[in-house]
Amino acid sequence: MLWIFLSILAHFLWAWVNIGDKYIVGHRIKNPYVYLSWMTMAGIMAVVLIPFIDFYVPPFKILFGLIGAGCLYFFGGLPYIKAMQMEEPTRINVWWNLIPVFSLLIGWTFLNESFTIGQIIAFVFLLSGAIIASIHSRGKSFVFSRAIWYMAVSSLAFAAYGVLFHYLMKYISFEIAFVWVHLVMFVCAASLLLSKNFRRDFVVEFKQGNRNLAGLVIGVSLIDRLGIFFNQWALVLGSAALVYALEGFQVIFVFIIATLMSIFLPHIVKEKLDKRNMLLKLLALTIMIIGILILAWRG
Repeated sequence: MLWIFLSILAHFLWAWVNIGDKYIVGHRIKNPYVYLSWMTMAGIMAVVLIPFIDFYVPPFKILFGLIGAGCLYFFGGLPYIKAMQMEEPTRINVWWNLIPVFSLLIGWTFLNESFTIGQIIAFVFLLSGAIIASIHSRGKSFVFSRAIWYMAVSSLAFAAYGVLFHYLMKYISFEIAFVWVHLVMFVCAASLLLSKNFRRDFVVEFKQGNRNLAGLVIGVSLIDRLGIFFNQWALVLGSAALVYALEGFQVIFVFIIATLMSIFLPHIVKEKLDKRNMLLKLLALTIMIIGILILAWRG
């Protein structure tokens, strides 16, 4: 199944994006929303595809849906990038496994889809894993991470985007949709400039930046666009719930990359590698992988 390969490839690319996001908002830029706006604006490079595809303005119903998809993707990224500033990349990626849960709930609510026993069991595993991933071990006590609420909102927005995008693929090619979604996201990012406080931070961060930071932002944005491209291609071929059920691969990729960097390049990414926190992460990861396996093959 081609959609499986495309989805795993997208998650591999996004794993590196997550690491880049954490480094930039943790060390180079104070306002994470400014960074996200830069990332999104850099995505306007998608317009280079226009001469090579049969680009057109779709009927209003489809265009309205594409606008909704672009808005959901961009504004869903705002709570994510804030959470990334607060938390470790490994925990952030465990919480992405809430997306297939929300995807199925949206399908049930709006598309009259029903739940199977396998899906309900998968829900229990995924939610349990998310709760465990939210627990920090600090000395003899345990602390619940506030970032999970940001990630819950973000996961809901991305789930709605995935379901909507999959629906739109019945009426429009994904290459054209890819360009339109990025045009909408660019407008969404520019709309933040309507805020006086955001404009101030935007200018301050821009003046404090340099070529190295610009290269980082453009590089991470390019990798992110490639991930979006492969993800949208996968959504053409498979349902949103199944495509996002492979989120566990991204969790594994990030876990390996972040752990190795914490050991060898701690100035880039520094994770908590003490025994109790590692056990909590591994337990959460294992439980959620079981959940996505049940969802993918028994859902």
